[in-house]
Amino acid sequence: MANDPSAIYWNPAGLASMNRQEVSLSHVEWPGEVRFEHIAYVLPVRRLGGSLAFQLGVLATQIDETTELQPFGTGRSFSYSDVVAGGAYARRWTDKLLVGFGLKMVREDLGSQVGGPVTNAFLVDIGSIYYLGLGSVRIATSLSNFGSQFKPGGQYVSPTTGELRTYDGFDPPTVFRYGVAFEPVESAAQRLTTSLEINQPADNAQLVKAGLEWSWQRQLSLRTGYNFGASELRFSAGAGIAASMGQTHATVDYAFTDGGFLGPINRLSLGLTF
Repeated sequence: MANDPSAIYWNPAGLASMNRQEVSLSHVEWPGEVRFEHIAYVLPVRRLGGSLAFQLGVLATQIDETTELQPFGTGRSFSYSDVVAGGAYARRWTDKLLVGFGLKMVREDLGSQVGGPVTNAFLVDIGSIYYLGLGSVRIATSLSNFGSQFKPGGQYVSPTTGELRTYDGFDPPTVFRYGVAFEPVESAAQRLTTSLEINQPADNAQLVKAGLEWSWQRQLSLRTGYNFGASELRFSAGAGIAASMGQTHATVDYAFTDGGFLGPINRLSLGLTF
């Protein structure tokens, strides 16, 4: 479904459908005062026969330090953060097939201000979109976050035995996605898009997601989605508006996810095409 700069996150093949420069800024308010900020930029390059894209994202929060002897806090706080930076390339191999791949560096700071470890790794994203030639029906696949283990450097003292140990490595959150989308209603005035997606994380149960988007005059969009396999974060809904001034096109999109016991999740994104 993603055919704007956010495709660098979902499926890099979607970047191949863009023929103008575009920048997108996103903000997500997760539970527990965890925030995610992301910026992506797409640059079509005729000499390369496709589009280049670049991204920078930061997920961070502040945590109060506690110990066994001071369970209500030591008076100190520290930051936890994940940073992702990278690029991607996508092109149309045929009139029906779009492919893309990306390379990114992920750095995870697990409380280095209070002696925690820091780790980083390079990860790869690969994706494809294929139009079947049956109306607007298209199928897509993507493999995200494929790469080497995260292994923190340095050593730590075991709180139980007192011995000096090195950190164990852990696998990246690799996810394989595949899905289908099409427009049962499409005219000059309105368009209805339906999608079905299946997510297969490397270390978790399979998830099935469905979504609907209704667009009017390409200026107003209403959206909803449902995650059938999640214990929380099942229902989402949102809207978007678009406006043009000369050659410049701007979009504002908002989405709400019902987090149940965790509380609501709010997403806001701004896009600019020029």
